[in-house]
Parts: sequence; C-alpha cells; structure tokens
Amino acid sequence: MLCVRCNEKKTIKAHLIPQVFCKEVQVGKGHATSVKEDGSFHFSQSGTFDKGILCADCDGRLGQLEEYSAKILKLIREHSKGLSFGPKIVDGVDKEKLARFCAGILWKYSITQEQYGKVNLFGFQDDVKRIAYSEMDIPEWFDVAIFRLRTHAQDDEVFAYRAPLIDRENRVRLYRFMLGGCLFFVKVHRKKMRDDVLTELWLSYEDSFRFCIAPAEKFEEFEIAKDLSFNSEKLSSFLDRQEEMAKLNT
Repeated sequence: MLCVRCNEKKTIKAHLIPQVFCKEVQVGKGHATSVKEDGSFHFSQSGTFDKGILCADCDGRLGQLEEYSAKILKLIREHSKGLSFGPKIVDGVDKEKLARFCAGILWKYSITQEQYGKVNLFGFQDDVKRIAYSEMDIPEWFDVAIFRLRTHAQDDEVFAYRAPLIDRENRVRLYRFMLGGCLFFVKVHRKKMRDDVLTELWLSYEDSFRFCIAPAEKFEEFEIAKDLSFNSEKLSSFLDRQEEMAKLNT
C-alpha cells in the first residue's frame, strides 16, 4: 500500500482514534472498541487502526497535534471541576493547533475503509488535509466548537470516545466526535448557520479560547454509552471483568 498523502511505499498502523485518547478509557489491559448499536464490539489495547493509509512521517506530523490536543483536553477536564455549566475561557491555548487537530481526525476518517467508519467530506477532503498539515490558512467554512461533557461536579474522567459522524444544524453540515471527555462539533460547510447558538464557542470567535461545560446526560454520546453498558449482556460482562482485573492488579 502507498501512503495516501506522499505515496511512500511503506505504511504503518495509523490509529484513527489517537492512541493517547484510547488509553484514557482503558480499564485493566484493554477496552471495548468499535461498539455497535447491538452491543457487539472487539477487545483492543490500542484502538482501531488502518495499516494502509499513512507512512510514519505523515502520521507522525498529525501525531504532534494529537499529543498537544490531548494535553489541552486534560486541562479542560481539570479546569471544569466544580464550575457551573456554561461557557468558560482558558488562556494560553493555541486554537489553531486544535482546529488543525480536528481536521486531521476528519481527514483520516475520510481516507479509511468503510468497516472502520469512513466519513464523506463532500468535496472538502483535499482542503481538510491541507488544513491538517498546515498547508493553508484555516478558512471561514471550517470551524470547531468544544463541549466538556461532565457526569458530576467533580468529574475529571473520560467515559468513552466516539468516531466522527455527520450531523446537521440549521441546514449546515457538521461533524461530531468525542475525545478526551469532550464533544467536538466541526463545521465543514460554506453556508452560514442561522440563529447560530454556537457563535461564542467557535474557535474563530475573538481571541480567547472558549469551551462549554454541559451535563453529559443531555447528550446522546452519554446515553448511548450508558444504554449499551447496561443493556448489552456481553459488553456489561466484559466491562465488569476489566474492572475486576484492574482491582486485582492494584
């Protein structure tokens, strides 16, 4: 296989969900990944990867953004403890890196296989790649809003991650995914959103970085994870075993 970006002949196991985020939901030696609506899943120690899309260099460049973003999302989780719901400001965050990180996640999912959750970028694929690799300025049609989904006031944990999928708001196409305990809404569309409730949360808004603390139970990401963990006997048993193994190893 050739690298999709540079045609290098040797490709590697490129993680679609960066491994740094997979480890955050790992209990014991692994976790359940690619969980489907029927509760089926497979055991993984490092998450889902595609070994036929990127070479080490091209994957590594995205990895630098992923490592930076993981640190910022951890900062968001810690900063959110004890605070009220609603928009918050954090200084010292490189919003451009966060935006390019999101572009990298979407682009990888646009070039992977259907079985791994491929998404359609509808003609924006090449430009999203260029955004990810800092080959162009971030355009007006690409923007990101971030929500910290908190299960209780002192929560600084991560309950699950979710691969990108298409969402829509006011006829504008968004992509949503969850990593590091935060839910991302990424706008990849030339239309402007009517009555945009996310106006002050977009990374393009003013100078300071803003995110919103929100109750996890109000979002489908939490409800789906909760329902699957309780209603899928196989998944529930797996999670119980992992917790027991973790206790034995402490």
